[in-house]
Amino acid sequence: MRSGANRSYNAADRANDGANTLGRAAVNSGIFGDFAAAELFHSALSQTHAHHVNRMHGHCSLLGALGDKAHHAASGFSEMEERNTEAVREVLWRVCCTNR
Repeated sequence: MRSGANRSYNAADRANDGANTLGRAAVNSGIFGDFAAAELFHSALSQTHAHHVNRMHGHCSLLGALGDKAHHAASGFSEMEERNTEAVREVLWRVCCTNR
């Protein structure tokens, strides 16, 4: 679980890096020409660009939260394993000591 959590954190970092890189790469106004259809296309492109940047930041947040949950679950399993090991030792000790 911890390995999966770490992979999730790595993916979150990559999504964040991608979002930051994409966010810095804007298309300049007027690149498609100076007429209504070109401006409309630039507007649609800019909105889509912003949408993708926001989604990538969202993926970063979700992947980070997934990593947190996986680490939390792994800790829970480790703690449960320790409790169960101690319970088994107590039972074995009682069986060992009471049969003498």
